[in-house]
Amino acid sequence: MASINDWTGIKTEEVKEYVEQNGVANIDEFFKKKLKSWQDVEVNIGITGDTGAGKSSYINAIRGFEDDDEGAAEVGVKETTKKPTCYDHPTNPKIKFWDLPGIGTPNYPDLETYCKEVKLETYDAFLIFTSNRFTANDQQLAKKIRSIDKRFFFIRAKLMTMFALRSVKRSNHDPAKWEFAKLTQAILDALPTYQRESLTLSLDILTSLSPQFLQRKVQVLKTRMWMVASLSAAAAVVPIPGVSIAVDLGLIMNEISFYKSQLGLPDEGSPRFAMLSVSTQVEVKALCSILAGSVSKLVMLIAAYASEQAAEEVIRLIPFVGSLVSGAMSFVSTFFFLKHYLKRMEKAAELVIKEAFQNLQID
Repeated sequence: MASINDWTGIKTEEVKEYVEQNGVANIDEFFKKKLKSWQDVEVNIGITGDTGAGKSSYINAIRGFEDDDEGAAEVGVKETTKKPTCYDHPTNPKIKFWDLPGIGTPNYPDLETYCKEVKLETYDAFLIFTSNRFTANDQQLAKKIRSIDKRFFFIRAKLMTMFALRSVKRSNHDPAKWEFAKLTQAILDALPTYQRESLTLSLDILTSLSPQFLQRKVQVLKTRMWMVASLSAAAAVVPIPGVSIAVDLGLIMNEISFYKSQLGLPDEGSPRFAMLSVSTQVEVKALCSILAGSVSKLVMLIAAYASEQAAEEVIRLIPFVGSLVSGAMSFVSTFFFLKHYLKRMEKAAELVIKEAFQNLQID
């Protein structure tokens, strides 16, 4: 029988409320909306500080841009930020990094003017960059941010000359040097749950470089499983012979594809794939082959996870599942198949990260 740990991440309060008000009619639309909701959550990160301290390079790096790419934040040792400038994340425009002017400049001589003009309360968290020592202006700003119940992070960067900017442009995109992973995790911890989830799923650049960030993504993906399983049971498109259940294979394959993208597993034939060891290439190919494989093979894999005992437990935990088209058995089959497959993909992604670091050390 499944243990209670198998059902961690299942939060049914909202769906119970929906079922009480609407029954199970159109519950598939409810789950579709919930699964996509992370794309609708806006996150605004305000980034301010000294000229030349690296804030523009940080904005470019966290978005996966080089400093000279089209759409990159302008980099320089002269003041380039006259007013708040928004830089959207390239794959999720709801994630916004704001290049803010520094306080104490001619345009923003004091804290009162600064807060009014940059609309301080509109940002969810702040990064305050300095090239040397934190000033009285920085301290005043931090105190003000704390007073509006927002989080901030001080970041000390080396003062850059024009030559230094050119020489380190590539290394700005090395998370080990910038400690992107630590900073990103600190920002995530400072955000409310839904914003944390949205930012976690949106930041792809760190996935293949940070085991800790990979684990965060895995935890978020686990919380989706019960919703995908419920939606699959509600749709019940493809019958599974021998076990009297049906599932939505298209939905399941889309979720597997989502796992692949989120965990940074490289496509066969890509430069990243070519750098992997033969054994890791074989595992990645095997995991991804299901996306182009036969329907019958996928059906057999899912059927292996059918369990009457687990289905009974699901009905006790999530009563509405028994009212869905294909019921608890379909839920169980989909849920445990996804759980097993995500675990395999997680291990493969860990190997990809490990070998990427080994290749960097060789270089």
